Amino acid sequence: MSAKQFFKSTVFKCLTTLLCVLLVCGIFLTVMNSLLSVSAEERFDRAINKIYGKSVQTVSVAVADYNSNATINEAYKVTSDGGNYLVKSTGKGGFEGGTVTCWVVVVVKNGAVNGIQKVTIDSNVGQSYISKVTQSFLNSFANKPAKDTYFYTDDGYLSSGATRSSNAICNAVNGAIDFVNAQLGNVTEDIYADCSYIAQIDTRNSSHEYDKDKGLVVFHVQTATYGNASKFSIDVSVDKDGVIQSFVISKNGSTSGYESSMATGVLDGSVFVGKDITAIVAMFNGSATELPYPPAGLVTGATQSNYLCLNAAAFAAANYKMGLPADEEPDEGENNEEGGNENE
Repeated sequence: MSAKQFFKSTVFKCLTTLLCVLLVCGIFLTVMNSLLSVSAEERFDRAINKIYGKSVQTVSVAVADYNSNATINEAYKVTSDGGNYLVKSTGKGGFEGGTVTCWVVVVVKNGAVNGIQKVTIDSNVGQSYISKVTQSFLNSFANKPAKDTYFYTDDGYLSSGATRSSNAICNAVNGAIDFVNAQLGNVTEDIYADCSYIAQIDTRNSSHEYDKDKGLVVFHVQTATYGNASKFSIDVSVDKDGVIQSFVISKNGSTSGYESSMATGVLDGSVFVGKDITAIVAMFNGSATELPYPPAGLVTGATQSNYLCLNAAAFAAANYKMGLPADEEPDEGENNEEGGNENE
């Protein structure tokens, strides 16, 4: 076939038509892509707006952890809505040590945390009952001011069919609250940061005072969560020789009715009364920084709760000197060393 015949052939006409169609389609797609394309920034804004509940403007905030029960993954200050914060927080203490990651909208008013606006579950690790956490449960966080308090699964209205997962969600929210408080400059100094036996203690929410009339250092201990056990509030009184005189649980962190399975001597404090840190460490064969798990002799149906109480007793007995007036402090050789002797 000659060149002249090829240009007049049906094959050439078909090829020409096809090329024209491809050219037109290419131009059309280029124009439409330019008109309809969504930038990474726009996709981010849409995702944030969906989580927050409405269109807002945000600026990214550097993350840091201020709560041992939560990890802050991302954080944004909402510049167009009163300075609220949107925080992605992973709460520990879920079922079998798993976690739940949540987006938390923390309300800010007059330079302070003023509550929770919204909680949304982002993901979880190992939480087989997570489907039992209802939207009603998540909405409950907005019903209680968070200015001066944390959230716990035993608050009554914060109950669900997945207690462990709920505990992790509460920890995620509490971690977000601590983070925002830090951003606002409302985090107090952690005076127990360098103390002994603090691995299971919520040091920023614990305190102590000296009872001059009784000559006792009174610790108001807030524990961390541990496994399936939520936080305990415990008052421990220690005399000037470092001996525990009273141990009273003011808030029991056992979940799902496990309080009745705790060791009797732990519930009434009798296993700790009359002991100093050396006796406690020797009894449970612990170390100078963290007690072993499970503690010997306290393996019951609520071993994790027993363990938190044990750590509260060790914390108070080991660090009592910081609460004594200068004229009450014993000589270095007069009393046991903090941390005890592992070999006794």
